[in-house]
Amino acid sequence: MTITNVAVIGAGSMGAGIAALAASAGLDVILFDVTRAGAQRGIDLQVKRKGFYHPSHVANIRAASTEDDLELLADRDWVVEAIFEDLDAKHTLYAKVAPHLAPHAILSSNTSTLPLARLREGVAAPERFAITHFFNPPKVMRLVELVAPHAPTERALRECLEQTLGKVALACRDTPGFIANRVGCYWMAAGVAAARRHQVSIELADAAASRPFGIPRTGVFGLLDYIGLQLVEHVWGSLEAALPEGDRLFEVPLGGDEFIAGLVSRGLTGRTGEGGFYRGRDETVTQDYSYRPRENVSVPQDARELMDSDTPEGRFARELFLSTLRYCCEVTEEIADHVGLIDAGLRLGFGWKKGIFELADTLGRPWLLSAYASTAEGAPALLEAADDGFYPRPGYAVDHRGQPVEIARPAGAVTLAGLLDAGAETLLETDSGALHAVDVDGVRVGIIDLHTPLNSLPTPALAFMRQVLDAVRDGGIGKLEALVIGNDEARAFCAGAHLPTIAAAARSGDADAVHQLIHDGSATLRAVRRAPVPVVGAVRGAALGGGCELALSCDRLVVHADAALGFPERHVGLFPGWTGTVSYLERVLSAGGSHQDAFDVIAGASPAANAFHARDLHLLRAEDEICFSTDHVLGTALSVAAELARAGYTAPADPVLPLHSGPALDAAWPVDGATATDAAIVAQLARVYTAADDDPAQLDFDQLCEREVDLDVPTLLIPACVERAEHMAATRRPLGN
Repeated sequence: MTITNVAVIGAGSMGAGIAALAASAGLDVILFDVTRAGAQRGIDLQVKRKGFYHPSHVANIRAASTEDDLELLADRDWVVEAIFEDLDAKHTLYAKVAPHLAPHAILSSNTSTLPLARLREGVAAPERFAITHFFNPPKVMRLVELVAPHAPTERALRECLEQTLGKVALACRDTPGFIANRVGCYWMAAGVAAARRHQVSIELADAAASRPFGIPRTGVFGLLDYIGLQLVEHVWGSLEAALPEGDRLFEVPLGGDEFIAGLVSRGLTGRTGEGGFYRGRDETVTQDYSYRPRENVSVPQDARELMDSDTPEGRFARELFLSTLRYCCEVTEEIADHVGLIDAGLRLGFGWKKGIFELADTLGRPWLLSAYASTAEGAPALLEAADDGFYPRPGYAVDHRGQPVEIARPAGAVTLAGLLDAGAETLLETDSGALHAVDVDGVRVGIIDLHTPLNSLPTPALAFMRQVLDAVRDGGIGKLEALVIGNDEARAFCAGAHLPTIAAAARSGDADAVHQLIHDGSATLRAVRRAPVPVVGAVRGAALGGGCELALSCDRLVVHADAALGFPERHVGLFPGWTGTVSYLERVLSAGGSHQDAFDVIAGASPAANAFHARDLHLLRAEDEICFSTDHVLGTALSVAAELARAGYTAPADPVLPLHSGPALDAAWPVDGATATDAAIVAQLARVYTAADDDPAQLDFDQLCEREVDLDVPTLLIPACVERAEHMAATRRPLGN
């Protein structure tokens, strides 16, 4: 079954958030609450909180009442229950909706604490009942814990969650806290206990528990504040009540913590109150519930160095890491098929860069065995059994016995690493990038794989791109019929120009050198545009500045919904110089817009909020595809490239574009918050588009690109713009000079 429509029952922040996400993904959604007005309030709140990707997506959702409108459930493929965590209330609701469900409908609960076995007691069709535990906010958090023992139900939900909604559906067993909360709650409780035992201050504990391990800087106490201290008794209390006797969480109980209860009784609930463990950014709570100035603390940023240090914070960090790893080793058999699922829960549910087992492999088995040798219990059995580490080879993680298990990827997901493992041919490789070839339904497609940081385009990478395009044009490499630009770097499609090179050229004051640098990028992206085969961009993460210009040079784009596209160049001390002003003007004018529209977007220097807003700005065209699943962008791009090749591709003709005449495009500058430097940059941008007295009324594509370069060079050489370029290169932050 393919899920095309959804009902969500419960219009609180979680239920309404799930409904807004589903509506944004194009599903037909009905949001139920006790009253239609209550459901509408949930929708309105999601609009206010930007829970929808685009305002137009609100049209995909309707408000309904569980008192008057249950007949609307009759055509729903999937019904999600998202009411409060009370077993009796859920059972009452299930009995109420049962007569109205379609024979094929799947019913799931968003519970985070209640077991599947108890929830589906008395459910009319238990084989079509599941747990789909979203993490909050549903739009942002990729993790959904899925407990669905019946295979057809599991397949239908997994397809919808992963491919339609873009989530990672983590296969969980019906155990207390499932995976992420089971181990994450232990880590937090153990952190509180260890900090007290080693008499480490709150801020020092958070510093030691976070950055050295690739964990968000909130650490333990800051995360408790973020969650809301009023929830500690319920969350940890429920978990403690459900766990089997002897579970190590009972050694570090948090549900009945007296100090936290004292904070809550005083209204100090963390970020939801007037304070918690922290008050604002500058104060920390004391034992008598007053606040003191927050200490400035520092710890070694290398985890092993920190844990080997004979300091209170080092001993705290060592104990917390070793106890958490021990706990995860011991519960693997109960909660997960392999350790990779536990790591995924910590990465996706708690924001860790690496899970606990990945961190352990980074530290190395000899260090771990030595560290555990000094503990009373010695090393965990799973560590002893995992002779080759917890990840013995790529694509495999160990199970509770230490045996390798293949890590399943989402159905239809494609990675470059997987393609190479499956035999993709590498036709060309340099330090800056590689060209690979794959067969896609009988079409030979090349993949341009940049090897630079965040797929940026320094001079050698531009040369590599031209080498590939020249070879494809000459037919001397691989007989490729299409090209895809993309790889497994999820953070950026392309980070654009190499900022240190730009800054150094600007500082030199050598106009010829700056001209060569900008013209080099312009010529390369013109070559992309004129490639003899279709070029498709697989856009994930950032496509800003030169990265956005590269995207605009492609024939078609497949873009992740959360991708950031735009032109921030003004903050670097220039305007787009790699064909960006020209390609963008072409798109805007073809969509019925004006020179002023194109100018305003580029001068504004603010990226689109997401791919849907990028489409509003004509950074994407109607035929470009938007994917909610980051795991399916590359595979979709390969399919699109093959389709374009089969359709009989010819490169687009270069346009002849009119120049602007009339009121000055930059008449409103400097706008509020802008400086004289900003005004100088956008004045040069306006000159690109505006016909001077001796200019023709229109220019062809190449002429306008050359004009763009010629006007960008003196812009970057303005002293204040040099300072901007150097500041951005050094700090990655704009200088508002």
